[in-house]
Amino acid sequence: MSDEPLPPQTIQDLRAAGEAEGLAEFWPRLQPHCQFSIRLLLMPRLYAQLLLCLLLPLTLLLGGCQDKQPAGRITADNYLTAIPDPKSLGETYVSDPDSLLQPGTVAALNAQLSGLDQRGRAHIDVVLVQSIGEEAPKTAATALFNQWKIGDKDKNNGLLLLLVMDQHRVEFETGYGLEGDLPDVTCFRIQQQYMVPELKAGRTDAAVQAGVDALIRELAGSLTTPALVPDIPLGPDAELATPPPPMEQAPLEVAPEAYQMQPEVASPGYDEDANQLAEPAPSFLGQWGGWLLTLGVPALILLLILRTSDPQKKKERLGQFGFWTFVIALFSLTWVSWLVLAYVLPLLAVHGYLLHLYRRTRQPQWQRLSRRRQYQRLRRTHRYLGFTAYLFPLVLAWYWPWHRRRLAHLRNDPYTCPDCAQPMHKLDGTAEKPYLTAGEQTEEMVESVDYDVWACPNGHYLQLAYANPDSALKQCPACHYLTLDLESSETVRAATTSASGWGWNRFRCKFCQHEQKARFTIARKSESSSSSGGSYSSSSSSSSSSSSSSGGSSGGGGAGSSW
Repeated sequence: MSDEPLPPQTIQDLRAAGEAEGLAEFWPRLQPHCQFSIRLLLMPRLYAQLLLCLLLPLTLLLGGCQDKQPAGRITADNYLTAIPDPKSLGETYVSDPDSLLQPGTVAALNAQLSGLDQRGRAHIDVVLVQSIGEEAPKTAATALFNQWKIGDKDKNNGLLLLLVMDQHRVEFETGYGLEGDLPDVTCFRIQQQYMVPELKAGRTDAAVQAGVDALIRELAGSLTTPALVPDIPLGPDAELATPPPPMEQAPLEVAPEAYQMQPEVASPGYDEDANQLAEPAPSFLGQWGGWLLTLGVPALILLLILRTSDPQKKKERLGQFGFWTFVIALFSLTWVSWLVLAYVLPLLAVHGYLLHLYRRTRQPQWQRLSRRRQYQRLRRTHRYLGFTAYLFPLVLAWYWPWHRRRLAHLRNDPYTCPDCAQPMHKLDGTAEKPYLTAGEQTEEMVESVDYDVWACPNGHYLQLAYANPDSALKQCPACHYLTLDLESSETVRAATTSASGWGWNRFRCKFCQHEQKARFTIARKSESSSSSGGSYSSSSSSSSSSSSSSGGSSGGGGAGSSW
């Protein structure tokens, strides 16, 4: 069909037909888009042409008035899958599914954060969403951080910056490795000083850019630069040191007494009275050579075993090494050697470890941590060591009471209200319940998390969560509380000497009753032992993520602000 413009008379006739049907005001909208359909009207069959002329404007009018289908909304139930991981967007660092930032701002942020990540200093992801439904932004930040595994696995240097526009909330979530450089109070200061004023003014791009710039400056300021020794320039006129001239040797003079006969001296080791060899004095090698052989050779063998790459062979060799070491020590060592191995060496190891922990608490990096972080770190590093107060009471009898007083000060000393600077008081277990959600009360009931609530006279309150390091409960993927408990284990196929086995672990949430099944594997049995225990490695059956993240995990630190 030709693309030539329609004859003026044809257009006039069609316009008159539209006016006759009361559609005159819609004619300018129809004319540019209906060339093909109008040409159909020029075909034979007069009645079909007239009917199409009447129905076509009405059909286009109704189709043009329909609203576009709304895009998929992000809710509390689907935000973990609806918000894209920045690494899935082509190794970027900004996730903006609702297009709240300008493209130029996104490109600039990706360039900044890429350089920071490439230097190994920190991995920062920025997320902006219009809404996450009724989900709390802090809970969402922690869940997204752990799902995307932000940061390096060894350094744990990840940070998530989350903006939820409808709740007017900004959250920072940090990994353990950044808690010293970016403690909670520093994160809160950056939000209040650089981001909240811009967000209140409606300048979202400027707020995010200012927050990222402040974070990068804070991370750069925490680096220490070693003092450099200035180089000494050597010009053409520089004089090199020359050795002094050799001294003139004087003629050798020998005293006359040197020619006289000296009295005969007995050789060392010979006893003239007993006419026999005397026992030589003990040498350094004689005193310490036995200890070097006793401890050095087993240590070398143990080092070689630990460098074995095959886990199954490593386990077998460690068992054999321990058995033969015990047998040899049982028949060869004296009671003094046993005392040194069984008591003196553990005593030195425990004291050295506690001294190392004490020195860490005196460093500036430790002082920058919040009181809650210091308390949790001390509890975690002192786990299972309480018995040493009774095993080594000579020195540690005073250490453990001092350590318990230190923990009490960190947790129970009054806080100052961050809103009105008034002193706060700690609520008891009954009075704090109205400030805790049902899930948080369940966490306290199952003893996975202990909450402290502080209140000030002006009605402000501060909530602090202390995770129990001895709890085996995990975070529930449905409600995100630490209430997921192992309910049962079922072995489907037992391990043999030729093949590994596997089975199912079934978990149930104590709060929302969510059930989850995870598969575990049982290592193949050793051929040298038919009763060796299996080692388990579990992998969730519901996990299908192919994220290329580095493996970081949230330390629970950070801060949040409203605007």
